[in-house]
Amino acid sequence: MRYWRHGLMILTAGLVVSCSPAYVQRKEPAGEEMQSRQALVNYAKSLIGVKRLSEMDKRFKNDCSGYVNGVYAVMGRKIKYNFVRQGRPLSESLYLTLRDKNLSYVDMPPRPADAVFFKNTLENSYDKITHVGLVEEVQADGTVVILHYGSGRVGRIKMNLRHPYDYKNDRGEIINDYLRKGGGRQSREDLAGALYFMFGDVFRYTAQ
Repeated sequence: MRYWRHGLMILTAGLVVSCSPAYVQRKEPAGEEMQSRQALVNYAKSLIGVKRLSEMDKRFKNDCSGYVNGVYAVMGRKIKYNFVRQGRPLSESLYLTLRDKNLSYVDMPPRPADAVFFKNTLENSYDKITHVGLVEEVQADGTVVILHYGSGRVGRIKMNLRHPYDYKNDRGEIINDYLRKGGGRQSREDLAGALYFMFGDVFRYTAQ
């Protein structure tokens, strides 16, 4: 049942976004903006393999939100949070902040340096935003390459919303990495596409 419901959500997203508060009609960025976005991505990529985010700045924790905050701060763009809740993940606060500014969206494709939010990546985290990464690029088949901090280091994962419950494509290439680490055997419910929630335009928020 969950598979059917999630698949329907992805399939119909393009039909319902016009009346959703989480949708924003996006303009294609100009050349200068794309260059700035790519500079952010290039710096984020340079940190792949880094375990201690203090290498960026001692202010940032070794977690997914610390990585996103650190990348933007080092590149001169401070993220100001409007919704910080005690005991709730900072990734959720970032999503709520972007939603408040009408800068969260579900339509494809995302842009480089935009945020990707995931729900339920941790055990006992039902219906909570628990993880965030940064868009590196979107491949020809719709696979989104994402930079994030997970499993104790900065790394890269893939997500394909056209096939959210497929680990590999017909050519044997990974299109959805496992994002939730369960205690037992991993299933399609643990893939990035299955746990995806929303995109967010952090770049334009920090430019305001």
